[in-house]
Amino acid sequence: MVRTSWHPAFAQAIENELDDCKDDLTFETEYQLTTEPLRIDVLIVKKKKNVVIKKNIAQIFRQFNIIEYKSPGDRVTIEDYHKTHCYSRLYASLNRVDINEMSVTVVTTRYPRKLLAFLRKQYTVTSVQKGIYLVEDDTSPTQILVADELSEEDNFWLTNLRNDLTGEQVSRVLVATKNRASTDAYVYAVIEANPKAVEELYMKRKDIFLTEKLDAHFRERNSATLIAEGEAKGEAKARREMLLEFLQGKFGKVPKHIERAINQMNDPIALKSLAARTGNCKTLEEFAAEL
Repeated sequence: MVRTSWHPAFAQAIENELDDCKDDLTFETEYQLTTEPLRIDVLIVKKKKNVVIKKNIAQIFRQFNIIEYKSPGDRVTIEDYHKTHCYSRLYASLNRVDINEMSVTVVTTRYPRKLLAFLRKQYTVTSVQKGIYLVEDDTSPTQILVADELSEEDNFWLTNLRNDLTGEQVSRVLVATKNRASTDAYVYAVIEANPKAVEELYMKRKDIFLTEKLDAHFRERNSATLIAEGEAKGEAKARREMLLEFLQGKFGKVPKHIERAINQMNDPIALKSLAARTGNCKTLEEFAAEL
């Protein structure tokens, strides 16, 4: 199974979400805190301390902003929450930054029921907008972003970074990335995570892949799939023919309904198993019972 590279895609998604104010921000991905492997998913720094960021997902931002991202297949835990705050404190300590100039954002695809239930026992948690949960009274301003609940109109890049997109949604992603720089990781993640939707779209619209690099990537992937499917179909056809020949040699003429049932079988493994059981059948009726 192909492992989707979600974190580079998320880094591009969050940068695109904040595109209107990117001149005021510095984005650093996989920011290494120490010589040991402690890394912040995304660190966003305001170039000017007092600049106001109006984007809905950035209204809690201070000068230094720690972002923790959980991919669609992962759930965000209480431990993840504490770890992100530890990153914030460690960054402040190592860089001699005022902790009041730090903010913490945790991004998850699905509603984190257990985490929010825990936080509500400790702090005040307010749903300031659909998909944005503000945690008050912790060390730094903190928010939980739930991509499932965010508006696609307001947060296109985060809402579409997932593994259950439809062909139409994939098409919108590809159109949106056509003239944008630095979206390759994002597009590849969407493609790798949504193979059925992408293949369906590709078969309908050969023109949908908007760069030679991307088109070559999918053609290579798709051709491997088609070759495997073709080999399976070829093996199934050969096994169907062998089975029918064996039945004709053993029982004479094979009734149309049995021949039709065999010709509808496309799984070579199932056909092999059926052929093995055929040797024990004394009549066509017994064989029909095995179908």
